Amino acid sequence: MAMQKSNDLSTAAFVLFQQFKGLGEEAERIFIATFDDDERWVDLWGTNQGGNQLNKLFRAPVSEPTVISKIITAWKAKAKSVVIDLTGDELNKYVSFLKGVGIPVIEGVMSDRRVQTIACFSKGVIGLTTHEPRPQESIQLLERFAGVFDLTYTRFLDLTVAETKAHEARIEVALERVRARAMQQPEELKDVAQVLRNEMGLLGVEELETSSIYIHPDNSEKVECWYALKDPVATEKRMVSDHFELNLNDTWVGREMQKFYTSNEKQTSIVMQGANRREWIDYCYKHSPVFSGFYGETIPDRTYHLYKFSHGYIGAAAPGEISNESWRLLDRAASVFSLAYSRFKDLSQARIDLVKLKEEKKRAEDALTDLQAAQKQLVQAEKMASLGELTAGIAHEIQNPLNFVNNFSDVSNELLDEMKAELEKGNAEEAKLIAVDVKENLEKILHHGKRADAIVKGMLQHSRTNTGQKEPTDINVLAEEYLRLAYHGLRAKDKFFNAKFETHLDPSITKINIVPQEIGRVILNLINNSFYAVSEKKRTVSNGYEPMVTVSTKAVKPSLGGLGVVEIKVGDNGNGIPQKVLDKIFQPFFTTKPTGQGTGLGLSLSYDIVTKGHDGEIKVETKEGEGSAFTISLPMK
Repeated sequence: MAMQKSNDLSTAAFVLFQQFKGLGEEAERIFIATFDDDERWVDLWGTNQGGNQLNKLFRAPVSEPTVISKIITAWKAKAKSVVIDLTGDELNKYVSFLKGVGIPVIEGVMSDRRVQTIACFSKGVIGLTTHEPRPQESIQLLERFAGVFDLTYTRFLDLTVAETKAHEARIEVALERVRARAMQQPEELKDVAQVLRNEMGLLGVEELETSSIYIHPDNSEKVECWYALKDPVATEKRMVSDHFELNLNDTWVGREMQKFYTSNEKQTSIVMQGANRREWIDYCYKHSPVFSGFYGETIPDRTYHLYKFSHGYIGAAAPGEISNESWRLLDRAASVFSLAYSRFKDLSQARIDLVKLKEEKKRAEDALTDLQAAQKQLVQAEKMASLGELTAGIAHEIQNPLNFVNNFSDVSNELLDEMKAELEKGNAEEAKLIAVDVKENLEKILHHGKRADAIVKGMLQHSRTNTGQKEPTDINVLAEEYLRLAYHGLRAKDKFFNAKFETHLDPSITKINIVPQEIGRVILNLINNSFYAVSEKKRTVSNGYEPMVTVSTKAVKPSLGGLGVVEIKVGDNGNGIPQKVLDKIFQPFFTTKPTGQGTGLGLSLSYDIVTKGHDGEIKVETKEGEGSAFTISLPMK
């Protein structure tokens, strides 16, 4: 199975349980354990004692003596498997350990013996719990499952790295929005607090209830506060935001803030409980009427987490301690806001002249942001290798208009400096001539910005999240588009890659009802496979070989009483497919590519999309040493 997130490991454990059960193997529960880098903790996902899925991560120390430490020892020794037989006192200790980490234990099905059969893979183990020892055949079967799962988990780790980078990019976009909002008028700092609170929510940091900005005009106890608050539990609560002045000496919480601000600490947490919490909320109610009565009769305890910046500090209230991720976000938000606030104080009227240029540049940046969003959707739907080749092709298509926007922006910025200098000299006529050049540049920026926008919107049409809805689609346009993107993607990935390609598209084909995202991915997979085949052959064949990939379409008239079909053929003059593996190419996880270059899922998924999703056929013709051709047949209906 293809995993998209760590929670999928619980699903994987459930699937393993079902597979074992389907093979006639008896088991009480199955679990998957992975080890962190410093080997202090073990992360556990699994089923309950009846084989039902537990949608939760459990974490246990590696020092647990009855089972975990023995598993670690076997794993470090690179053993393929290990059997741990628990009875008596050891079993009782193990059951207590399970309860201690929160793993449910059904007392009614417990017996005097538990056998843990463990199979190791590169990053952890798969464990099988039974009442009695399993025969050697069962252990070998579990080892085989661990070997297959190792490939899936390795791909999952690669995807996790990509998702981490994407999450980092989202944080940068969120902080950029905070930076942009902070460059407006002082009274809009209330909006900045609300943007900061909203962005925290979008990034999944919903533990932060309140986002506040405190500005200290000097080192006195009088400060200004801009805040945005939302109850994380009661979703019907509206967002409340406001600005008010306060004297920190008036409340215990305020005095704690003043101590923090005058200290050398960069961050602090102020626990607000009981009377101190009531005093603080009553004070805020009094000075900020829109906030009055927000909590109703019961005012919950909260902890105020504060992080300094150059002119004050950013605060976030939460029910208790916050995660390291939230602290890092506060740190980065404080740094960004500090810079933005300093720049705001130094804004000059001259920057207004660049507003239009910035708007057009932002159009190009927004187009690139949309492209990255499309990438994210494709990452979740397809293999990472195909996605990288596809997006590289898109980047090739969009690079030219982006280059034009950046170049004309730089030139216009220089022209504005020249115009300002001419005006200072009193040369009004020369300044007017420069203004004409700036206007022409703005028109060019607008033109290329719209061009980039059109490219991205076209790709979003094909890369948006699949709804499964069929729609009339021009198969010729779809095939030609993916052929071009695949080729440019491979060229961007490997500068030495080169191959000829040609199309033979039947103009008589009318639009057919398909799910364009799915069929597009099938075509892309076949094209990428063909380019890979001819590239591999070129590495081994002497001079005279010209790599060629051909994509063709054809409308096949219906036979008597039948439906007509559209055929899409992707062919190449590569090495072909050996006859001995031809029957296996549509099986999941089967691949002829070297380890790390293929998952073995591409043709399997393509087969399911064509046959199960579109009532079509996919077949292959091949001859060793001469090439292969895959033909997709889709009904005209």
